[in-house]
Amino acid sequence: MTRAGIAAAGLREELDRFAAAGLLLRVEHPVSARFEACAHAAEAGDARAVLFAEVGSAARAVAMNTTGSRALVATSLGVRPEDFAERYLEALSAPVPPEAWPAERGAPPVHEIVVEGEDIDLTTMLPVLTHHEHDGGPYITSGVVFGEHDGVRNLSYHRMQLRGPRETGIVVVQRHLHRMLEAADAADEPLPVAVAIGLDAGMLLAAATSGSAAPYGFDELGIVGGLRREPVRLVPGRTVPLQVPACAEIVIEGHILPNTRAEEGPFAEFDGSYEHGSERVFRASALTMRRGAIYQGLVSGSVPQLNIMGLPNEAVLLRAIRAAVPGVERVHVTLGGLRKFHAIVSVRTRIAGDAADAIVAAFAGHRDLKQVVVVDHDVDVFDAEAVERAVATAFQPDRGLVLLPRGRGNPVDRSLDPDGTTSRMGIDATRPVGSEPPVRARIPGRDRVRLPAGGGTAPPPELSPRG
Repeated sequence: MTRAGIAAAGLREELDRFAAAGLLLRVEHPVSARFEACAHAAEAGDARAVLFAEVGSAARAVAMNTTGSRALVATSLGVRPEDFAERYLEALSAPVPPEAWPAERGAPPVHEIVVEGEDIDLTTMLPVLTHHEHDGGPYITSGVVFGEHDGVRNLSYHRMQLRGPRETGIVVVQRHLHRMLEAADAADEPLPVAVAIGLDAGMLLAAATSGSAAPYGFDELGIVGGLRREPVRLVPGRTVPLQVPACAEIVIEGHILPNTRAEEGPFAEFDGSYEHGSERVFRASALTMRRGAIYQGLVSGSVPQLNIMGLPNEAVLLRAIRAAVPGVERVHVTLGGLRKFHAIVSVRTRIAGDAADAIVAAFAGHRDLKQVVVVDHDVDVFDAEAVERAVATAFQPDRGLVLLPRGRGNPVDRSLDPDGTTSRMGIDATRPVGSEPPVRARIPGRDRVRLPAGGGTAPPPELSPRG
């Protein structure tokens, strides 16, 4: 049973929650790891997680679409969908540090199966998926990469192209892991990392939390502990000086080679465009798994991936905007804006200028944003029609449009100027301070009408007393 406000501790507990809520689709027949699993997951839609019984030559179970909807994420975290941002902000503000796996509990689950050195063959032991028709091969896309340097731990995502039994490419952009890698390159030493696969939504979301909320030195595992209301249990790696989550289904230990690059790609990134280039090289030194380990697949550009990468932004924005405007109630980072570029904010306006201040605070809180719409507190930020109606009836461009000049943009935005800059737009769709919300027309008794499912005549409803 889902415990209110307490996140699932591991993928298996999460899948149990989905099954109990009717949010899990099981595929019992074998499917190929090359395109077929991803095709099935795409056709299944985003409302349910998918659990494949047998994928690829590894004949291993694969879970997909586990973050395909706000309802799935909320079920994993034990909250109502509309309360996600508040709950995540609570975990950000009161992190619970991880702890060591208790020795009295025996061997940790993730070390039930251990393969090391030359015995590793990722090509046969794991059902690594090939996603899109022009991808350069199978890619690990759902792995959370654990790195450490000088006592600082970091969790992050990096696509990894499978190239052989023990080798992958790995794309490391200029964020926290890149900082660690630069230090290792300067010393001409390999950087030890561990790639955890098969994780619950709390762990996946924490690894995607932006640097503004989780700056260098902040341990993202504390967020997971806050969501679970108990510490994440860690165990030492077998071949690397790192701690890894005991609840992970699979962990690949290894090193990013120093000052070494090789051709990588092509690969369809989350905006649907293919990328390739000269990227870093990872070499595995150990593969550890639970018995019956469940691999986790994630299609680049899918709604599950956008939710992982973007939903934490709602809590980040809620905190940033609320610091400037206490009346902020909800934030929705929209799917149409790739959970990154567009946000809807509802505000209980107290004084003139609250909406404009909320817009400025939003852009300061998350630099990827290009458009912010601010609506009144009685407008449902998750209802696109209600938001559009607010813009249609409360927004006047000559006084409610806020334009910000050129600033650094996200490179995925193909509309950026050659120098990498973008402009930003805010829309104040709130009513004047002190005005009452409009009274919506309604038909009395409509909620009691029951029409037949097919043809035929419905019995006359008793809409009002006779007389």
